[in-house]
Amino acid sequence: MMIRTIAIALLAIAGSPALSVMAAESDGAAAAEASALARQTLAAHLKTAEGELQVDSVEPRTWNDSSLGCGKPGTMALQVITEGYAVTLQAAGRTYRVHVAGKNAVVCDQPLLTRKEQSRPAHARGLDVMIEKARADLAMRLQADPAAIRLQGTRPQQWRDNTLDCPRADEAVVAQPVNGFKLFLRYQGRIYTYHSDLSDVRACPPIESQ
Repeated sequence: MMIRTIAIALLAIAGSPALSVMAAESDGAAAAEASALARQTLAAHLKTAEGELQVDSVEPRTWNDSSLGCGKPGTMALQVITEGYAVTLQAAGRTYRVHVAGKNAVVCDQPLLTRKEQSRPAHARGLDVMIEKARADLAMRLQADPAAIRLQGTRPQQWRDNTLDCPRADEAVVAQPVNGFKLFLRYQGRIYTYHSDLSDVRACPPIESQ
């Protein structure tokens, strides 16, 4: 009985407006820290003053490995989902991109696939693209800031047909195995599930019914 009472209390707290505000403030602080680290890293890279750099955008990103999407040929990276931010900056009329995850920052002008990534299945290499599509779709549906939507987790999945187990109205069904993923996104304490393949993402169940 006591365990049930505690669980109910925790669920009530998780859904509270105060906690939602705290989560949004936390995401905003993380983006600000990423922006500052990106500016500092690029200034050191260009051997210029931080005041000479202008931040254009800070966008949440999820990468397939520890290279932050900036792997170089012949280098190795840990194959682990890594969340962070892609920061775009201007310096002396040129545009630069710095990828940031935690305390790590990489100047990433021309990201290349590592040899290990090139040997991976195409659907695995495209996972980060699918995550960003799902994030953008959820942000549009909820009218939310994409930076406040975070990745909760992913799971490889083989769907039975082209509908990804989430058929759309009047959609023709082609019965054949389709490789993809289940994606779990978190916003204001709530988890939203997306089904994906290499080219499509679908909220499943639909957002309106969750």
